Amino acid sequence: MSDITPEIIESHTVSRETPVYKLDATEAFKKLTEKEKLYSHYLSQACWWGSKICLGQTSVESAPIFHLLQNIFSLSTFKALREKLVPSVVSEVEYNDLLLYAATFYGNMGNYLSFGDSKFIPRIPKEKFEKIIKTINNETISKYWSQCGELMYSLEKNQRELGVDGNGISTYYSPNITKVEIEKVQKFLDSIHLSPYNTRLFKVSENNYNVLVASVNTIPVKSHQYEGYTINIVYGDWSKDLARVADNMRKAIPYAANDNQVNMLKKYVEHFEDGSIEVFKDSQRWWIKDLQPTVETNIGFIETYRDPAGVRGEFEGFVAMVNKEMSQKLTTLIDKAEYFLAKYPWPKEFEKAKFNRPDFTSLEVLTFASSGVPAGINIPNDMGIRQNEGFKNVSLGNVISARKDEYVTFIPDEDQKMYNKLQNDAFEVQVAIHELLGHGSGRIFHKNADGTYDFDTSIINPITGKPIDLDHEVYKTGETYDSVFKSLGSSWEECRAECCGMYLSPDLSLLELFGFKGQEAEDVYYINWLIMARAGICALEFYTPELKKWRQAHMQGRFAILQVFLRSGLVKLEVTDDNVLVRLDRAQIRSKGLPGVGEFLKILNIYKATANVKAATALFDDYTSVDAQFIKIRDIVLAKKKPRRVFVQSHTHLNVNNQVYIQDFADNAEGVIESMITRFGTEE
Repeated sequence: MSDITPEIIESHTVSRETPVYKLDATEAFKKLTEKEKLYSHYLSQACWWGSKICLGQTSVESAPIFHLLQNIFSLSTFKALREKLVPSVVSEVEYNDLLLYAATFYGNMGNYLSFGDSKFIPRIPKEKFEKIIKTINNETISKYWSQCGELMYSLEKNQRELGVDGNGISTYYSPNITKVEIEKVQKFLDSIHLSPYNTRLFKVSENNYNVLVASVNTIPVKSHQYEGYTINIVYGDWSKDLARVADNMRKAIPYAANDNQVNMLKKYVEHFEDGSIEVFKDSQRWWIKDLQPTVETNIGFIETYRDPAGVRGEFEGFVAMVNKEMSQKLTTLIDKAEYFLAKYPWPKEFEKAKFNRPDFTSLEVLTFASSGVPAGINIPNDMGIRQNEGFKNVSLGNVISARKDEYVTFIPDEDQKMYNKLQNDAFEVQVAIHELLGHGSGRIFHKNADGTYDFDTSIINPITGKPIDLDHEVYKTGETYDSVFKSLGSSWEECRAECCGMYLSPDLSLLELFGFKGQEAEDVYYINWLIMARAGICALEFYTPELKKWRQAHMQGRFAILQVFLRSGLVKLEVTDDNVLVRLDRAQIRSKGLPGVGEFLKILNIYKATANVKAATALFDDYTSVDAQFIKIRDIVLAKKKPRRVFVQSHTHLNVNNQVYIQDFADNAEGVIESMITRFGTEE
């Protein structure tokens, strides 16, 4: 008997209310010089061609779906296609459902949501979609439909979300592999200091595995024996897409503004061609030296959120222009960073001895090519570079501002007006703290290759009251935060950074740096805490009860913070049969909220510093377990959930005179589709 109920189908079907917002960068782009426009153009091209890798990192059917949609909507104009199909083949509503599915697919660069990792299917019935295919009667389109039609609509239990070992699908791994095998191969990779960031892992046969390394070039396969396993290192994964990336990076070099950018681009090209993560780290070293550029960029296999094991990076690339006014506020925050870092509730020994002053800018995004668009970024993710050499923070201003007033679920009516008025301001402050003073704070304790330690071994662990245990509370040689914390790492770090925002946002001297004083400052930090409390409720959408599994790192962290609020008495929930309201006592934020968050934040930081993944796992099992009451609340959340935004992004072109012009698209589903047809056409 199938367990695919109408409720399951509806929860995985693209909503007709999916909003499409324009990521507006046109005015910022027009202010660039011709040289800067050319630099931006080639980097943007590199990002978009690389983003096709995301299709293959999502599902086996994503690439055929992409080509199916590209071909369908390239045949004629939207008007002509609509006239051909409506109403003789499908209704107006069904045709619009097809458009929204395509826009959602393009917005996530695959058929699983980038935020939540759950599969989505078209609302247009399969038989109607198939009728469209037959009416169009095109050999190429029919070929792609035969490759993806069944999987596009399939909601079999193992296909509803990303995962491994019988708990979902993942194209980072072959479907016949287990967690035990993944972990054993990872131990081998750690032993030879080969980063998994730009790899996939496929089981060839019993005890025989291929580690696929992303690179343009191929070299003879290297086979290794390890504890009964044969592990083959195979270069050349994603070679065609990476060749386009490297080619456009080369074309950008003549238009670089300085030697740091030139060296950065050369290292990027070398990395994409040869697949070396050590070379990629060199590109990031040049990148962090390129301070306050007019055009900012970063590209590569970056975030590990979507890898069920938490060690393999998804491809992403962005190009953006600096918003000088907002960047000045962020620079002021950097100037005061050490002052604010000293306020955190952990001993100074658990903070870096020297704050590596990062670049922190507010950007207007021209291109963000990946499975989703974040509001802020703190990279490089390599803890060695971050701790010892530096990092950069970026706040994506036109992403944060792409909002509209609306009725906000789960908060009282009396807070609606203030919430809509101040949510952008509050979120801007939260993103700034989260990225700079959250991800940019704290340190980890390492044992060096020569047997020495990179910290004073007499340091007292404030949780145990004893000196750091040199056998169990340090990262051993070759270990990294990701390799130790694995799948827990992203959720733990995002929770820590969010707690940093909660802890510092009531600081009136910090709020003044952003221009908020008096009652407005009080209101901004209240709304910030209310946003987080509500986010803890909304997080339940991203929890799968059947598997007792969280599907999104930020949301698991936010649910943990909601538990801190509840346990401290700061928040109470009013639950009825069909609604839940978050009641946050603003008068108690300082007296109850801050001590509760501070103690939790201290533990988060110390467990990370001391590689204490065992205690960390137990803590998160406690704070992010979902009991019967929250399962009931989850049903309410699902009934009231609103679809996430899809962004339509501009595109740049070269004319016959080698000048760059920018093309905008409508902020609707047709605009998203047109933008992707313009970028990629129907190329295989």
